[in-house]
Amino acid sequence: MQAIIIYGTSTGSTELLAGYISDGIKQAGIDVVIRNVIDTDVDDMQDYDIIFLGSSTWGEGDMQDDFIEFYDAMAGLDLSGKKGAAFGPGDSSYDMFCEAVNLLEERLKDCGAAIIAPGLRIDGDVVEAEEAAIEWGRQAATALV
Repeated sequence: MQAIIIYGTSTGSTELLAGYISDGIKQAGIDVVIRNVIDTDVDDMQDYDIIFLGSSTWGEGDMQDDFIEFYDAMAGLDLSGKKGAAFGPGDSSYDMFCEAVNLLEERLKDCGAAIIAPGLRIDGDVVEAEEAAIEWGRQAATALV
């Protein structure tokens, strides 16, 4: 079984979070690749059994700029038989806290992927959430083993 983590980042927080999640997935014994969304084609997801998508939330619930084109290109993609989950950092002082996680999770479902874990939403400093992110990745991957 192979997993891919695809993230978009503006400040580095989502990239850091992807690394923590990767550590947890590896602890579950699953091979994982981490890719920046700008270096990834939507068709690349076909090569993996598990797909993790990560984006921070900006403005009025928008996903990170680099992720928008990828998200749009996913429309109509068939990910039947794949497993997936979404994650992202945010700030709960905004009304649309981690809305990008909801958008990514819904797009995975629309493409036919089965959601294996509730979306991971990190409020504030990602470094402080290292252990929680590792555990989330481990639990999501363990559910498949």
